[in-house]
This record gives sequence, structure tokens and C-alpha cells, in this order.
Amino acid sequence: MRYVPEILNFINLTLGELGGVKVPDLPETRQANATATLRLLIKGMPKEEPPKPTFSSLFDDKSNEPERKIQVFLTTLELLEAASETWKSNPSYPEIFHSTIPILTHISTTKLFAALPTSLQTQTRTLLSTLIRRAQLSKSSRSALALQSHRPIPIPSYLPRFSMSHSFDSKNDPDHVRAAQSRLKAVHRRERKSLVRELRKEARTEAVVRSEEGKMRDRIYEEKMKLAEGIMRAGNDVGKWERDQKRKRR
Repeated sequence: MRYVPEILNFINLTLGELGGVKVPDLPETRQANATATLRLLIKGMPKEEPPKPTFSSLFDDKSNEPERKIQVFLTTLELLEAASETWKSNPSYPEIFHSTIPILTHISTTKLFAALPTSLQTQTRTLLSTLIRRAQLSKSSRSALALQSHRPIPIPSYLPRFSMSHSFDSKNDPDHVRAAQSRLKAVHRRERKSLVRELRKEARTEAVVRSEEGKMRDRIYEEKMKLAEGIMRAGNDVGKWERDQKRKRR
């Protein structure tokens, strides 16, 4: 579950005000004397643990103030226990409760703590030991970051082989993958040029064939036209000869 820092800030502030512990570096916007009356006092401390307050009792002005403070302290411990249970799997558990543990430790060593009801003392000690134990377990379970477990991969060497006939103009690439790609590109380029050359040869052959066929068609057409012209001329000559013969007979 997502960590909400405002919850721990509120719990630490409430515990600090109840137990009279100064908690530094808390993002608190209240005035300095706004919670001065919240501190627990030995005078008038109830011997038994009071029940949980009801909602309507919060607006009762005649309520017992020491008993109300004990109820607030008990509710704060329950909230702290719920927060500890919620974020116990968080890797940052020690950092989350690093301010809360010193506050409870300080409260448990004061005379005020000895005046609290016995059940409340037991609950506070149990919660404090739980926080300390979980913080230690979280720290002990941490491990340094390590690289991924992977099979060893040799580092490729791109240095050319030393030989007397070596030339920088040679195409011997030490990178096998890049050399294979270069060879494949060369084959593709060579095949493409060959294909273009063959296509151009076929185009020239087709052009020659089409030219010869065109010349043959032109020659046949020319012969036909000559034949027709000859027939037309011969026909005109025959007609002239017949007309001359008829004229002579008359």
C-alpha cells in the first residue's frame, strides 16, 4: 500500500504533545500554544483504562479532561499499530518509523508513564517492541544491489589481425555480424545491377523486334500500293485502246 507521510506526522505530533516530547523537523502549521493543553498530567490520572469515546461525547463540555486525554492517547496507539501493520512489508520501514520509536521510548521512561493505567502501559511496551523488532528485521533483510545473473559473454575485439599484407582498404571487418550484413548488402546490390542490366537488354531486343515488324508492315503496304497503282494505270491504258479501235471502225 502507498505510504502516506501525513499519517505518521500526525501520530508523531500527537504523541509528542501528549508526552511532552519535542519532535524536531515535523511539518506542523499550528501555532506554538495551540496544543498546550493536550499534555498528559499525573494529577487526576484515571487508574483504569477508559472506554473509547463516542462521537457525541466529543462535543460535551462537561467531560472528564484527564480521561479524554487517555482516550486520545489510546486512539493514537491504535492508529500507530494499524500503520505499522499496513507498512510492515515496505522496504523503508525503519525510515518511516525512525521518529516514532524515540518518542515512545522517551515516554516509556518518564514518571508520567508509570502513572498510566496498567493495560495502557502494557499496550505501549508491546507496540514499542513490535516497532523495534520490525525495524531490525527490515534492516537485516536488506541486501546490496547486485547485477543480474547472466552467463558470461566475451567482449568482442575489433582489432585487426597483425599481418604484413594488411591494408586499411581491405573489407575484412572483425565484427562478424556487421561483416555478414555488408556481404548481404553487396550481394543484393550486385543482383540488382544484374537484373537492371537484363531488363535493359530485353527492352532493346523488344525495340529491335518492334522496329523490324514495323519495317515489314511498311514494305507490304508499299507493295500493295504499287500493285494497286499499276492496276489503275493499266486499266486506263486498256480503256484508251478500246476507244481508239471503235473510232477506227467507224
